Parts: sequence; C-alpha cells; structure tokens
Amino acid sequence: MFCIHCGKTLPPGAFFCPNCGRKVETASEEGTPAEAHAPQTTKQPTGETAPPPPKIDCGFGLAILAVATGNVIGIVGLVYSVLARDMVRSGNYEGAQRAARTGKIWSWTAIILSAAMLCLGMLVLPRMVELIAPGLLEI
Repeated sequence: MFCIHCGKTLPPGAFFCPNCGRKVETASEEGTPAEAHAPQTTKQPTGETAPPPPKIDCGFGLAILAVATGNVIGIVGLVYSVLARDMVRSGNYEGAQRAARTGKIWSWTAIILSAAMLCLGMLVLPRMVELIAPGLLEI
C-alpha cells in the first residue's frame, strides 16, 4: 500500500503514515482501496502519430444549392454548414458532426419546400391568370 498524501510505501496494517504522519484511508472509508491512490507514472508513447481526423462532410455544397433555390430557410443550412467546418478546424469532431447533420436537414427542407412551391405555382398560376385576365392564355 502507498500513502495517498505523500506516496511513500506503507507497512502492512498501518493506520498512520510513518513518513508524513497522516491517517491512512482504508477501503471501507474511501470506497476504493488505498492502492488505487498510489502514485502512478504515465509513459508517453514514442514514435506514434495521432490518428487522422475523421472525414466529415459539412454539407456546404448542399447548403449552397438550398440557398440558390431562393428559399430563406437555406440560409440556416448554410450557417450550420459553416459552423461545422469551423468545428472541424478547431478539432471538435463530435460537434461538427451534429452541426453538419443539422445543416443538411435544414438544407434538404429548403430544397423540398422550394420544389413544392414551384410545382404548386405551376398548377395555380394559370388559374390565377385566367381569373384576373380571362382569355389571356388562349391562343
């Protein structure tokens, strides 16, 4: 066993550290054995390189397409895409994945809404013109 205060080796059954004089904490007092508090040396790996960062698709192209459709919601997707790119650069890969996923959801929402509005406009516009100016669409 080792003293958790000074790190010196304790004799078996000691209640106080012979080096620093402090009370030795036992497993019943602390909930963990005193050996767990022994000073540990950590060895740094030599010659090993850090693993490469994960490849994260920020969805920047999709966000640009969503903005190009003319839907304002696409701007939210673009903001999240840029935020994800910045998080990748700073090393926050988990946050970058969440931001990229949120940006893609907003971008797809903008694209789908724009397509729906285009289809609806193609159906409704001729009817509106016919109501406003009868005979204008007849050839």
